Amino acid sequence: MLLLRLREVSLCRPVRLLHPRVPVYVVPRPDGLFMVGATMIESDEGTRISARSMLELLSAAYALHPAFGEAEIVEIGTGVRAAFADNLPRLRRYGETLYITACIGTASSSRRRSRAARRKCCCRAVISGANG
Repeated sequence: MLLLRLREVSLCRPVRLLHPRVPVYVVPRPDGLFMVGATMIESDEGTRISARSMLELLSAAYALHPAFGEAEIVEIGTGVRAAFADNLPRLRRYGETLYITACIGTASSSRRRSRAARRKCCCRAVISGANG
């Protein structure tokens, strides 16, 4: 995720770009700030951003509007979503409480299944876990 500042561009709502390499979103914030991010850049490293990932995000923003090429980079953020190898949620029961883990999945699961499909999978897992 990048937080960019520039005054030359004005967006009134978030934009989702279907960039050839990776889908990217641009979210306008107050004071000329824009959050540029992607949910599908794969990495096991949760504390740093690679040069390639940053280039992909900046290239996508530039493709949306060339003024992003002159934007100030205010912040760089990364994050890794927890998931299991099969990208399926896990249920654990402690007493009367049922816990669900990793129902969002990793970037690779985003490529194979839509959010709606993952939600259905999570709901089925919760129902089956609650019933037995």
